[in-house]
Amino acid sequence: MICPACKNPLREKTAGGMAVDICYGGCGGVWFDARELERVSARATTTLHNVWSIRTTKAPAAGPRPCPRCDGRLLEPKWFSELKKVEIDECPQCHGVWLDAGEFSRIYEEFKGARETSPLWKAALEVIAAFPKQSGSPSNA
Repeated sequence: MICPACKNPLREKTAGGMAVDICYGGCGGVWFDARELERVSARATTTLHNVWSIRTTKAPAAGPRPCPRCDGRLLEPKWFSELKKVEIDECPQCHGVWLDAGEFSRIYEEFKGARETSPLWKAALEVIAAFPKQSGSPSNA
């Protein structure tokens, strides 16, 4: 698959028992197939948080982004939640989700401030909260 943001190849990475496609050596974005983002476990969160500590080499390009799964479909920007703090890209056909580098950490921050959180995200938040902050990581952006 090809990165919808910078056109580098995506590499499959296992994160806490789930496979995601990551733009290593490029913009650092991550592709989640339909409903994967909702099922992120605490172990997967730790791995994904580490992925975004790695410096990226390319900035995402502006403009329309093609779905890496559906030939000829463009991703549509939408808000992750009603709080309208993190804009994500979703395919209207396969419902996969593209997160640019740092957006996963911003989703974490959004859930951390929420009054009510799903049990999976609550466990993930606890794992990340125990993580030491690294200089230059996206969570500091």
